[in-house]
Amino acid sequence: MNISQLLEALKDTPVNLSVGEKLIAGFSVTVLSMVVVFIVLVLIAWLISLLQKEKEKEKETVETKENTSAEKEDIGELVSVITAAICAATGNSSNNIVVRKIVRSNNSKSSWQSMKKN
Repeated sequence: MNISQLLEALKDTPVNLSVGEKLIAGFSVTVLSMVVVFIVLVLIAWLISLLQKEKEKEKETVETKENTSAEKEDIGELVSVITAAICAATGNSSNNIVVRKIVRSNNSKSSWQSMKKN
């Protein structure tokens, strides 16, 4: 009896099969189902990795777009904040104040952190 005949014989439960034939049929069903599950798991892993690559590409494009637009917005916002701070400190209007250049300092500490503790 070949495997396909054994599997056909297993469909009907009252069939008289020897113990060896039942073991071979059970083993073949087990191996067949394990192979199917393994193939499905490999396909799922492949799909997940494909989706992750797509998501990383989207993130890179979005980040580059956000960085360029965020830098432009931050500079305008920074200029307005600095101008407002100067106006508040001097008591003058912002009409005669012009911010020409903004340079970031190399200090990694803020002014509060760099103050000495007594």
